[in-house]
Amino acid sequence: MSGSANIQKTDVRPAPKRRRFIYGATCGGIVVQGGMATMARYMVDEWKRAGRQPELVLLNTYGPSLSNIATMPFYFGAAVATVTANGILGRISVLHLHMAEYGSVLRKGILGYIGKTLNIPVVIHMHGAKFGQMWDAASPGRRKAILGVLRRADAIVVLGQFWKQYLINDLGLPPEKVHVVANGVPDPGVAPKPLKQNAKVSILFAGQVGQRKGVGDLLQALAKPAVRALDWELVIAGSGEIEAHTKLAQELGIGDRVRFLGWVDLQKVSELMRLADIFVLPSYLEGLPMAILEAMANGLPVVTTPVGAIPDMITDGETGVACSGWKCGRAERRIFAATCVAGVAS
Repeated sequence: MSGSANIQKTDVRPAPKRRRFIYGATCGGIVVQGGMATMARYMVDEWKRAGRQPELVLLNTYGPSLSNIATMPFYFGAAVATVTANGILGRISVLHLHMAEYGSVLRKGILGYIGKTLNIPVVIHMHGAKFGQMWDAASPGRRKAILGVLRRADAIVVLGQFWKQYLINDLGLPPEKVHVVANGVPDPGVAPKPLKQNAKVSILFAGQVGQRKGVGDLLQALAKPAVRALDWELVIAGSGEIEAHTKLAQELGIGDRVRFLGWVDLQKVSELMRLADIFVLPSYLEGLPMAILEAMANGLPVVTTPVGAIPDMITDGETGVACSGWKCGRAERRIFAATCVAGVAS
């Protein structure tokens, strides 16, 4: 054969990498009320601000309002379709599921099952203050299903040592799977505290108005004669059982000293904290309340109860005031709150 063979050079380049994302899922995304949504909002904002990779995509599995279950099937169905499609296409690096209790466990369990079926690492991030309550009331069959959801995950994030020990000791999960990552809040910056026009002590409560957060106990404490004689006002920011607690305040004779603002946005909460003298949250059940962290970030003294992961942040007499012991009855809470408020006011 004469002549030389024509060899065509081919420019072989590596195929471009497919973009991958961290997919998160929360009840209500960042648009609803509550600590989980607040934490998710802070996390998304910080992730974008710092330019972290992979990019974070947050899915809303419930809808624009936690009080309207009618939208939930549509939002959850869309989340299932999104995770399935992007998982098949290899676009999900991690599936980060923010879980509360009851129906949230079922929804995140389904998403987690899809993720594991598609070989996606699954992280369950537990927020539910009433998870223990749900577990105690669950039948053996439901407990088995709940454990299946948790055991299927590659990692479980909890908000504090109380929840870590609960999952390990009470539910039998392996210690190496459970990781403590406390909630965080942005630095509000140094802002001068506005000059007060009078010596009246401003007490702030921010959270869901109801029995779980101990609002009735707080009102009962403030109505005690020794505390009522002091110069104070109570501001309650949050939605919930406002009408019933407004009536209770009036019946106790302190209705003119208690202001119910209803739900307020984060900017308004920050303004209220700069005006307040003390933050009070006498809860019965908690994960790790964002309101306590925001109060501490704003330099407010905190009076609370040592439930959930609160003791990780509040050491009685050092970083705040907390009712001693894990089991505090209603009467003890009232006396405790009354003593604390009286001490601050005097």
